[in-house]
Amino acid sequence: MSIEQPITTSVATLTADGVAARNERARAHALQHTVKTDNLIPATVSYQSQGRLLLVGPEDRIRRAASLLPAGVKPTLLVSEAVHDAEAADLETIFDATASLAALTLREPSLTGYLGQFQLTGLNGQGERVNLAALCFPQPATVGSEPRFDLVADLGRAPLFALERPPVGYLHLFDDQGLAERLAELCALTGIFDKPRYFRLDPEACAFTARGVPGCSRCLDVCPTDALKPVNGRIQIDPHLCQGFGSCASACPTGAIAYHQPDANTSGDYLFRLLKHYREAGGDAPQLLISGENDREWVETELTRLPANWLPIWVEESASLGIESWFAALAYGASAVRIALGDDVPASVRALVERELASAAVLLAGAGLTADRIALFNPDAEQDKPISGEPAAALLDKPLKGDKRENLFAAFDALWQANEGRREPLVVPHGAPYGSVELKEADCTLCMGCVAVCPSRALHAVGHTPGLNFIEQDCIQCCMCEKACPEQAIVLVPRLQPVPEARRAVQSLKAEEAACCIRCGKPFAPASMIRRIQQKLAGHSHFQNEAAQRLLMCEDCRVKDVFAALAADPVSQLKV
Repeated sequence: MSIEQPITTSVATLTADGVAARNERARAHALQHTVKTDNLIPATVSYQSQGRLLLVGPEDRIRRAASLLPAGVKPTLLVSEAVHDAEAADLETIFDATASLAALTLREPSLTGYLGQFQLTGLNGQGERVNLAALCFPQPATVGSEPRFDLVADLGRAPLFALERPPVGYLHLFDDQGLAERLAELCALTGIFDKPRYFRLDPEACAFTARGVPGCSRCLDVCPTDALKPVNGRIQIDPHLCQGFGSCASACPTGAIAYHQPDANTSGDYLFRLLKHYREAGGDAPQLLISGENDREWVETELTRLPANWLPIWVEESASLGIESWFAALAYGASAVRIALGDDVPASVRALVERELASAAVLLAGAGLTADRIALFNPDAEQDKPISGEPAAALLDKPLKGDKRENLFAAFDALWQANEGRREPLVVPHGAPYGSVELKEADCTLCMGCVAVCPSRALHAVGHTPGLNFIEQDCIQCCMCEKACPEQAIVLVPRLQPVPEARRAVQSLKAEEAACCIRCGKPFAPASMIRRIQQKLAGHSHFQNEAAQRLLMCEDCRVKDVFAALAADPVSQLKV
């Protein structure tokens, strides 16, 4: 035993070293030969700044900031609160240095806009709300345009923009440390600037509202820049405020909001080709690490400590690739997927990713896989940590090209089939866009109010006869059907049906005979609805005799019958 043990250990070490070297070569080959096909000329939005700077806050702080500005910058000073430090040693010096600058005073300031288009309003001494830029600058020559500030340095105690990520061109200076350097960086934003238009919006696919019934608002809850607003019942995105975090696209259950730089199908194609090239080069058990460009430095440092089967995926922001991309990667042959979130990621984005990971854990369990297949990147926990289960194989022979929901379930179904997943419905986290509906048949009148508002057509009419059908895979649990039902006959059931055939099947929730018109024979309404109307109007004076018979006619014959009586006795129309 003492002789054989070193030999066994040595063979194992050589084998492990050989696998590591092969994976290293495969990774280098895959990264070198997998070209990204992002848009070479992306859609952009522009900012134009002339350098008009507004300093707002306590008078001592804004005058100190004004004394430190680069040469040639003449700011507007707005006093919005009491002096910050009346005992400061340099107080007299900074007031003398800025004596040529007049300071205006407004109460309750309100700031809107972005680089080149800031507007600030506040209450003057008479209690009137006035536009500060209109007071400070002459009217622009361009018809329809308004005076505005290009840059804002906010030195107040509480920021005028209470956002996780304020707009470009705005800077809240909590203290005076490094004040001159930060102001110089802000003042450098003068000229014309372009940035990518990060999103694509399809209003027709949006489930925010329909016919006045409120529905899904998941995107509104996760935007750290407040770029999304409901306007006249529709979601609108201000491209100048959007900073491309991608959380709205990941949260959107229908794909109405999609990341556009690059789009989901382009990213999915890159994932597929990267894993394919890695396997073809002899690589084993690839693990994908999705990271935003802002975190590239520390992620690359951590990768040097990890085995060579880790493949980095560099994207604009980590949250721009959602749950459908994570599952597609597993179906393409990745053993695991990790999402890197830096310390400075907005709290709303981190919360969104964590919620999506909770849903992913449920889907993984339903597909017969462990939750550690998809998780946040923790470099300390990843070293020498094997992934549970057997190494994954490529289950799909081409990249997915459907919409968001189609891609997610196509990948899930492939994993479910390969791993003989569960067959009972899965309990999903609160608010997840997966589920069924229960119908109280006795209360339902088949009025089709639910069908009229359903954004995904999960609920739809039978067509040839009165009836209500449902497809669970299409239901996003937006609650619109539940709110629109006048009989309160619909109850949402959050869950996920893992069996593909059952989830995709057309379910008949209710069907009944049709009432046929007594004049032309056309089916025009559910028979039970007509019977209920007859019962309710049985004693009503306006629905007796001929009027009662009209309840049994279709809409066309009802109109003809009314006008036939008028045509036969025109004088009756003059009776009051």
